[in-house]
Amino acid sequence: MRFNVTATSNDTTHYPRIATLGPTGTFSERAAQHWLTADSSNKNALHFYPSLARTLAAVPENCELAIVPIENIVEGIVSPVVDSFVRRPLQIIGEVMVPIQFAYVANHSQPERIFAQFVAQGQCSEFLAGQSAPVLTTASNSESLQQLLDSKQPAGAIVPAHALAEHHFARVQQDVTDVAHNETRFIAVREPRELEAAQPSIDYKTAILIIDDADHPGLLVEHLQVFAAYRVNLTALVSRPTGRRFGHYHFYIECEGHAHDSSIQAALTLIQLRNRVTVLGSFPKAEQT
Repeated sequence: MRFNVTATSNDTTHYPRIATLGPTGTFSERAAQHWLTADSSNKNALHFYPSLARTLAAVPENCELAIVPIENIVEGIVSPVVDSFVRRPLQIIGEVMVPIQFAYVANHSQPERIFAQFVAQGQCSEFLAGQSAPVLTTASNSESLQQLLDSKQPAGAIVPAHALAEHHFARVQQDVTDVAHNETRFIAVREPRELEAAQPSIDYKTAILIIDDADHPGLLVEHLQVFAAYRVNLTALVSRPTGRRFGHYHFYIECEGHAHDSSIQAALTLIQLRNRVTVLGSFPKAEQT
């Protein structure tokens, strides 16, 4: 049996227009560079959007591909991206790991305020807890940097470490990230196409969405037992509310292997007897840094 597979693997399509979270200078931009073709060096290749929702909505009318974060080592899963798949199950064609390192910069030894993007605050919480100046939340790391550059008052900012080379600051503290090996995993998504056959030389991961339409005690345990019975190794499992009513959930699952593997097919055959199943993608596993 074949399922509602919305993925391809071993994709060689060129993507002249790629949507990602902006403005320029973000970690998302660095991730998007992975999917730019060699001849896509023009300024129109990347299209920046102010939110994850608008980035995903850009596919396919404005861009062929969108690059969005799916998971961070410190903060965990990116819930808005996972939740969006319930409303519109785009196709995941690949992933890339981006090292995340933040620096603290300031225009004065005693800043009166510190600019920091809301996600950066969570990933640099230990450093910020030791500062006396209040933290002002910004919408992006690029905005934090710009707010500091525009400030006429003593101020500091949490900025991506790769931004240090472009500016000079009175004070610089190189690494203020809570976890030294911090990484964010980004995925590439597009409109669904036919699933291609697996290549033997590639290690795959498969992303699956299970919608709970028949809630009952032990539902999640049943899913786990099915995967275990067919020796399917899960690498991610997230339970998220659907927003319809209390106790109504969907599960985002990632596992090792390709959606056409007999073990994954057998497991999903049983699960779909009581729940809706959508395979969001089978894609090459990213190399760990």
